[in-house]
Amino acid sequence: MPVPGALAAPAAMCGPPFPSAPPDRLATAIAKVVTVAGNRCGHDPAAPRWFAPPPQHAARPKILLQLQERVRAYFDDPTVLPSLNAANGSPRQQRSERREACLDLLGALVHYLDLATLRVGIPQADGSTQGLSLAFLAERAGLGRRRAERACRDLRRAGLVTVHPRTQSTGDDHYRGLPAIRGVPEALFQVFGLSKWLQHERDKAVKRHRRHRRRQDATATAAEQGRRALNGDAARQRAETAAPVAPAEAVMDTARRDTAHAALGALLGRLRGRPPD
Repeated sequence: MPVPGALAAPAAMCGPPFPSAPPDRLATAIAKVVTVAGNRCGHDPAAPRWFAPPPQHAARPKILLQLQERVRAYFDDPTVLPSLNAANGSPRQQRSERREACLDLLGALVHYLDLATLRVGIPQADGSTQGLSLAFLAERAGLGRRRAERACRDLRRAGLVTVHPRTQSTGDDHYRGLPAIRGVPEALFQVFGLSKWLQHERDKAVKRHRRHRRRQDATATAAEQGRRALNGDAARQRAETAAPVAPAEAVMDTARRDTAHAALGALLGRLRGRPPD
């Protein structure tokens, strides 16, 4: 017989001692980390995130949209771009979240690509290109700064992006950095069968740039002519509004000059006709 006040039998203790106790929070957090794919950056290998242009931007040339779409094949098949797959210097395949970051940044670079020069940036009136900072491109690509830096480094090592740093002198032998000029090689278009289309689009882009430059030159020439005309009109206005000499004063001045000349002439005549002493 059980002793009154004794502990319950072992059979009664086989269940959890505290069935109503909440689960361990640490164990739950660890389980979530284990089940979530990627490195806590929100990456999902089954549903990768792609670069999306800002909604207020004008439509880009179709060839650039095609290139952005076709390079995404690298995510499922890294052999499409073997140089990018080997950019990390490891014989192992590039991790999926790293592939996603490279393609996102490459999508942003292609979006801001100038077809005439194959440079990434904003063309200027003098034919130069205003570079875009990596922070700006990272924001457009939806990447953090560190992920964008790693992705840019991989793209450079793979030969998919060229980077030309720029500096500007601030005096006293000091310089400040400017956004680098980045470019995309023509070979990237060739990989995806877009080389002929690229040449056609580049020819059109070059002609557009020339027409734009001619219009700018004509506008600048017309502006300079207008400035010269305004300067001439202003000079004439100043001459006309200057205080003129009163007519009476002018007549008196002429009479005084004539009288002085006559007196001087008479004196010289008398001096010439005077006999020597």
